[in-house]
Amino acid sequence: MLSIMTVRYWTLLRAVGALLLVAAAYSATLPAEDVRASRSPIDRQALLERIARAYYPGRTGQIAVVPKEGHIITRRDPTVKYMHGSPWDYDTRIPFLLYGPTFIRQGTFPGPVTQQDMAPTLASLLGVPMPATSAGHSLPAILGSAKGPPRLIVLMVLDGMRLDYFARYAAALPTLDRLRRQGAWFTNARINYLPSITSVAHATIATGADPSVHGIVGNSLFDRVAGAATDSYPGLSPRNLMALTLADVWNFHTDGRAVIIGQGSIGRAALPLAGHGACQLNGHAVIAASYNFEQGGWETNPECYRLPDYLKKTNARELWDGNDGLWMGHRIASPDEVRGSALFSKFETDALRLMIEREPLGADEITDLLFVNLKTPDYVGHRYGPDSPEMRETLVALDRNLASVYGALDAKVGRDRYVLAITADHGMPAEPDPRMHRQRHYADDIVGSIHQAFDPGQRSLVTQYEPENGQIAIARGRLRELGLSLEAIATFLEAQPFIFAAYSEQEVARAAARVH
Repeated sequence: MLSIMTVRYWTLLRAVGALLLVAAAYSATLPAEDVRASRSPIDRQALLERIARAYYPGRTGQIAVVPKEGHIITRRDPTVKYMHGSPWDYDTRIPFLLYGPTFIRQGTFPGPVTQQDMAPTLASLLGVPMPATSAGHSLPAILGSAKGPPRLIVLMVLDGMRLDYFARYAAALPTLDRLRRQGAWFTNARINYLPSITSVAHATIATGADPSVHGIVGNSLFDRVAGAATDSYPGLSPRNLMALTLADVWNFHTDGRAVIIGQGSIGRAALPLAGHGACQLNGHAVIAASYNFEQGGWETNPECYRLPDYLKKTNARELWDGNDGLWMGHRIASPDEVRGSALFSKFETDALRLMIEREPLGADEITDLLFVNLKTPDYVGHRYGPDSPEMRETLVALDRNLASVYGALDAKVGRDRYVLAITADHGMPAEPDPRMHRQRHYADDIVGSIHQAFDPGQRSLVTQYEPENGQIAIARGRLRELGLSLEAIATFLEAQPFIFAAYSEQEVARAAARVH
């Protein structure tokens, strides 16, 4: 017992010493007024509730990390120089728009809205209730229509589309600006959980459920049994999605007669939009198209979904053939690189238009669903940031390509017979302002500091830290060997000058019990 207590004592002493050294060094670099300015008005307890709303036992990491406003925590990878996932407005304020002159009330709505409200709102247009797992509510913008339900509901998730893009680039976005002015525009839409990332957001939008219910709590999860990270949708399987989506509900309700399409340029976006398809009892296969960034084409999981033959023939290589493989001076001559360009938007929307033209959308009285993720604002934002010329060019291209999609919808279904919903999964941070002593920080440095403070010998305490997830996976066995607590690691991290808050899994779990 004495040896265990001694280990704990020296471990705690080492952690406190490191904490004091960091605090002293940081205090010496900032004038007093800057220290005061760095304090955020967001309450730590309210922030804990957001994290708790995305807590799922066995999947959530052992330490939740939140950077201070204006700081970026990312990887040493030029494709993710800008990393979202935080609770700050630039990551969590999102557009929320409904359009359909026959079915949607025009106007500006200032009331609070969350992503959880999308599925129940669209379900009300279909005349079906969402399951009890849904936490959202139908929004007050639905008109009764003598023409009956819409022939088609189109949901577009513009990936990484900051709310302020609509105002900042209004003149360059005539299509989106017109829809905003002529539709129902919700000005106070915010993400109410953490982390604010693609996988969590699309599952939340699709199910109306909190992440703590639908179970998708990170882009990747750490499998402690296998000792390795795994994708949230491994092998394009929806098995980790633990709640029914709107597509699932409509699949059941129509006994598979409705056309249901989910498209996205990454599996974690496409699959929740499509739902579980045939990979559930009494489910029917639906279309799910996910971009393969290694081969440049569309793919699916044939056990659950189907992929039209005409999509199998398309390939992103056509985007860079004949133009020297460059876009705005950047190399794009591979299926992976081309995603970070405005040109990729055309590849996405060309596939969307093909499905509109080839599939029997709106052909009968059963409402069809066309749910799509358009990802270029995210890919370009990660590389070049929201204030870059590349982003402006990308948004211009996206708006132009959307105009062609809406033209195809008008021709196929009729402008007064479909409803369009537009939102985003998250935003994107700007370049850190050095005048505010804001910086870019790297996950491997943070892991190194934890190991230096607590496990300098083996350096095996941390098993995974993907910064967008905002979660650090800790080896529990090693934690016990060192006589450590998660609270000690969280306290150490929270003392870092760029960390707003760090929470142990126990603290998050207790908060989750209160939230629910």
